[in-house]
Amino acid sequence: MINKGGMVHYVSQLCNSLADFSAECDVYLIAPEGINENLFNSRVILRKIPSIDRHGYRIDLMVKYLLDIGPDIIHTSMVHPFIVPLLPVLKKIAPVAATVHDVQLHSDQKNLICDMSTLITSKLADLDFVHGEKLKLELIKRGVLNSKISIIPHGDYSFFSSIIHKKINEEENTILFFGRILEYKGIDYLIKAEPLISEKIPNIKIIIAGSGDFSKYESMINHKNHFEIINEYIPDEKVSELFQKSSVVVLPYVEASQTGIIPIAYAFKKPVVATDVGSLSEVIVDGVTGFIVPPRDSKLLADSLLNILLNKNLKNSMGSAAYEFMKENMSWKGIAQKTIVEYQKLLGNFEKPRYLIGSLQ
Repeated sequence: MINKGGMVHYVSQLCNSLADFSAECDVYLIAPEGINENLFNSRVILRKIPSIDRHGYRIDLMVKYLLDIGPDIIHTSMVHPFIVPLLPVLKKIAPVAATVHDVQLHSDQKNLICDMSTLITSKLADLDFVHGEKLKLELIKRGVLNSKISIIPHGDYSFFSSIIHKKINEEENTILFFGRILEYKGIDYLIKAEPLISEKIPNIKIIIAGSGDFSKYESMINHKNHFEIINEYIPDEKVSELFQKSSVVVLPYVEASQTGIIPIAYAFKKPVVATDVGSLSEVIVDGVTGFIVPPRDSKLLADSLLNILLNKNLKNSMGSAAYEFMKENMSWKGIAQKTIVEYQKLLGNFEKPRYLIGSLQ
């Protein structure tokens, strides 16, 4: 449970879409204090709980809220160790659905407790949502029943375009890497690709923007004039500026599940070059909305980026196709509709069901 960043973006848009989809659906969100309330519409009812130290929360208050609300369904969208011992209690209150964003923890985030928490939550939940076919297969391999896994796409993040403080022109030949600085994201392969790109495009600029430890990558950069490093947490209003100014967005990951970066890129009509890991390839139409390349291959990464940057018509057509793909395949209305259908399966088929959803972030 966190109060800023990608998880809050996801939870806010899911709650908003569920609340907007049906006038008969009441959505409550139990979330940490300090959460950005501006991301939620007026129909989402927030119940906030204080944190204890860094990773602890007032579990007693959470249970109290759930008992007061009396939900028909409890939906948790973040697997956390403190939820695991609560699951038997939660299941006595209402059926439990869980969104499993990461079926397997990334290599540099491996933690036995967290990994077991993910597996236990997935197995005990009455319904599991994942963001791709490959992730569903991974969950099945881990022993979760196929019958209770539902694939829901990661929704669009077009809301970022509504918080633009100022219009920023696209900067020619600008590549954007956006997100937390973590080893599994393959930043080193992007850095190794830079000389291959700058050899053909001397005015190339690579923006790397996100919080985390960047120190290990500093010494890898030979041409610092080709890089702009913004090594800090990027507030929402700054996100739109970065995506507006970029020509193409790159995800050189060596492993992944799914990501919110691609929907943001699509919202700003930016083509994407990403590696074929996790379910990333399931939201990229190769050669249409961007390019898919093998992981750990700086040469092919550079070639694909050059292909886009050296062909303005291709870049623009890919950007437009990406935006259309987002509207057709990542709409929150469609996600809300499918989510409620899955809720119905838990509750039984009623002609006009009324859902009171207690959602734990």
